[in-house]
Amino acid sequence: MLRSEIQKETGLTRKAIEYYEDKGLIHPYKSENGYRDYSTKDLEILKKVSIFRKLGMSVSEIGQCISSGGDALSSVLREKQHQLDLDEKRKGILEMIVRGESNELINEKVSLLEMEETIYEKLEIAFPGYFGQMIFAAYQPFLNEPLENDGKDSFYEYIAYLDRLPAFELTEEEKKYIEKISAPFDMKTLKDINQTKVDAIGNPEKWMKDNEDVISRYESYKNSKEYQNSMMKQIQDKLKNFMKENQYYEIAIPLIRKFSKTYDSYYKKLLKVNEEYLNNKNQ
Repeated sequence: MLRSEIQKETGLTRKAIEYYEDKGLIHPYKSENGYRDYSTKDLEILKKVSIFRKLGMSVSEIGQCISSGGDALSSVLREKQHQLDLDEKRKGILEMIVRGESNELINEKVSLLEMEETIYEKLEIAFPGYFGQMIFAAYQPFLNEPLENDGKDSFYEYIAYLDRLPAFELTEEEKKYIEKISAPFDMKTLKDINQTKVDAIGNPEKWMKDNEDVISRYESYKNSKEYQNSMMKQIQDKLKNFMKENQYYEIAIPLIRKFSKTYDSYYKKLLKVNEEYLNNKNQ
């Protein structure tokens, strides 16, 4: 099936179809002259993608649903329902404030709400701005769970540790650069990017095979003069040095593993994948 036919059937743009292919949602046959032949399965997947996107689902959520044969849809629904419930409760508290309800009653409602917040939401509140995002945004997919009682001591120890850190100094030029590159990103985009890491860890052999070209281009770019002389490299090096100087990896990572069971599981898999990657690279 030609791409023009796919576009007519789904209402998707050419670039959208190319994007979903790049994300591994569809796998059309590629001929030697570069043309793509889309299967009936590709068409059915893209029809679902079109509907799910209109319902506000992220690409990573859609990928989970498709790869699981629809089993993950219930999990996505529960997460969205949880967010809707929280938003409704926040709205209710705001209405109480507008009505002039007592501070005692408002604080009681806020305390109940805090018990339902995810770990990531608590961290965002504790550390607003670019400092927090640069430090813990990479852990976002592992922190979408409530804080369990057995992890509270470690969580608040992590909060205290971050709060004791010296200021992470950036020049005005570096701050403007971060604002510029992060402007097109929202939490949904960040979640998609982080989900890629989770997918890679979940099935490293398949991920490395499916992404050989991407990995090769990435390594070439990382070794290029363009990257070595870039503002991005400058900021990343500064952040790495900041973390090393403040023993972030020795202090913070063990704490995160204690209050996030999801991250602890990921970390163990990450060690194994790193070992496999280095072995494959040295062969």
